[in-house]
Amino acid sequence: MSLPYRGIPGIEAWEIDPTAGELRIGVSPQSPPPPTEAVREQWTALLRSNSRYHDSPILSVLTFDPHTNEILTRVDGYMRLAVQPRVNTGVRLLGVTALLCARDRAGREFVLLGRRAPGTRVFGGMWELGPSGGVAPPTANIAQLDCDYLTRQLADEISEEVGMMITHAATPVAYIRDHGAHSDDVVLRFTLGFIEDLRHQPTAANWEYTEVVWMPTDSAHAWDHEGVIDATRATFRVMGWIDPA
Repeated sequence: MSLPYRGIPGIEAWEIDPTAGELRIGVSPQSPPPPTEAVREQWTALLRSNSRYHDSPILSVLTFDPHTNEILTRVDGYMRLAVQPRVNTGVRLLGVTALLCARDRAGREFVLLGRRAPGTRVFGGMWELGPSGGVAPPTANIAQLDCDYLTRQLADEISEEVGMMITHAATPVAYIRDHGAHSDDVVLRFTLGFIEDLRHQPTAANWEYTEVVWMPTDSAHAWDHEGVIDATRATFRVMGWIDPA
């Protein structure tokens, strides 16, 4: 497939090439601009509609180079992310998405999908690959992150959201830019072995998912519809489960 894949409006998707080097995330010392009055007004309105919102630090993507697998970020705030698109701040959340893959005894491959709860920031009620979440900034003295850092953060998300304890290594397989969600997600693949042997089966363990299912990857076409978020549909194509042509 030609890269980036742009066959879905609002989405750009890259397959991560392991020959281009290890995934590296730089954290710039650059400070974000302070919230404007328009940002604060919109944030107040959001808090009235959803008391779960909290202005915590996030990493915002400045650049991504698919030829070197390098991402440059800076620390920003959830407030400036959440007010978009009503107030354009230019914030693009660095996120990480789990591709939890397992097989049955017959060798059929499955991947986990979750239905987002209505109270999530975007795409409430829709299905996605996951769990997923924003990448928390490191301590102030750390300026370079790697795939292990993302894996540890994602393992926490997996435990909290679907109740699975993950100790497997992860492989970065895709980079998905969702212009509508103002986010860039690194997709990490976990190969879990046989579904029947999993110690804990996934469940909707907290408020962020209402249900989860194992999707056979050979049935991705059946899930390629408007009830599935576009970033997941693009990942189906990057993974070769749907022909990107």
